[in-house]
Amino acid sequence: MKKRVFISVGVIIVVIAILITYFFWPRFEKPKTEVQYPNEVYEWTRKIREKYSGTTLTIAAVAHPSTEAFKVLTPDFESLTGIKVKWVVYEEISYFDKIMLIVTGEEVPYDLMYTCAEIIPGFASQELVIPIDDYLANKELTPEWFGFDDLIPAYVNYMKAAGKLYGIPFAGETIFVAYRSDLFAKYNKEPPKTYEELLELAKFFHKREEGLYGVSIRCAKSWEAAWSLISFTYGFGGKWVDLETLTPKFTSPETINSLKYFVELTKYGPPGIEAFSFEEAWSAFQTGKVAILVESTAAAPGIEDPKKSLVAGKVGYVKFPKGPAGEAAGVWGWGLSIPKGAPKEKREAAWSLIVWLTSELNVDRYLENGGIVTRLSPLKKMRNPYDKAILDTLEAANSPLSQELLKAYTLPISFEMTGIVSELTSLAITGELTPEAACEQMNTSIEELLKPYK
Repeated sequence: MKKRVFISVGVIIVVIAILITYFFWPRFEKPKTEVQYPNEVYEWTRKIREKYSGTTLTIAAVAHPSTEAFKVLTPDFESLTGIKVKWVVYEEISYFDKIMLIVTGEEVPYDLMYTCAEIIPGFASQELVIPIDDYLANKELTPEWFGFDDLIPAYVNYMKAAGKLYGIPFAGETIFVAYRSDLFAKYNKEPPKTYEELLELAKFFHKREEGLYGVSIRCAKSWEAAWSLISFTYGFGGKWVDLETLTPKFTSPETINSLKYFVELTKYGPPGIEAFSFEEAWSAFQTGKVAILVESTAAAPGIEDPKKSLVAGKVGYVKFPKGPAGEAAGVWGWGLSIPKGAPKEKREAAWSLIVWLTSELNVDRYLENGGIVTRLSPLKKMRNPYDKAILDTLEAANSPLSQELLKAYTLPISFEMTGIVSELTSLAITGELTPEAACEQMNTSIEELLKPYK
């Protein structure tokens, strides 16, 4: 009997303890967010909040569709972690010059910054950004829902230098062709498969109708002209630099021919094409002024957005055409990195923001709000009319010529080289220099840049 009483009393005590714990023990309440997340997300952000609530993170960014998408994801991060995020947004055309002045200082006012294929090799060799491999390997800092293996390998690779990873890609780009499928059907034309066909189609559609031009492509002298030119160069069988001997190859017949072709192609663009950055190139196509757009795959979501584009639903997409030497498709894009000069005590907090913004968890919201795809899972779903063309171009980016092209960006002078090539290409487009003279000057200037590395 006494034993039963003891057991009953024990049960009552346990029940009372449970009730006290439930009603009076401090509990973590989920902050208000626009989206309901899995429990493991709340647990991860709770730990971030305990360490970094009240912290402010400042990001150096560029005006880009992905930046606007990131801003949509930011409020939930702030609510969940207690971290304030401050965006400092530059125009893309001036970003590199400004950021170079800032990150080379001893104290950097940014906790995160946008980087890209062109600057990672140089920034890594100068130790201006930190490798993130240790953060990535830490399961507490990088939860499973981040989904690193879902990132497109070609895009991850452009954030690497000397075997280390210096950021997470978020707006991967390859070069492809968008074309007015309604106009092509009207005139019984097929999309281009070769450079020759591309040029012929640009000629055909140029002024075919009132207010219509043949092609839109980046040509601005800051760095954009080089972005467009390099795929054509390697498709012609040319190259910028022999990486084994560090010898410039701009005066080779193939490289000169690629610039001649490029200059000829731009003759069939709208007035002012010589100053086109990506924004002007996209706008010319979205407003129905041109029949063909040779551009980054990042342009596709905007083209299909009726709020931004007059040609939404009237466009076809194909991979970048073959050149005389074969397929060559460049891979570029933006990534998020942590500057070495940023405060060390905020690096983990900065990493948590990178994880949040670029995660597989948030990829659908990111893309729905204009972000540029960098993951395999959305492309495999084939929800968009341009997804197949992107996958086809990524496959082309594995060709031997494409791989040779990508190696040009591993040079520590790649950023400076891109600027020189762009400026001289722009002068060739405007007729201030012949293609031969422009290539000769490229060769001389790049030779000088390479001297310290020989």
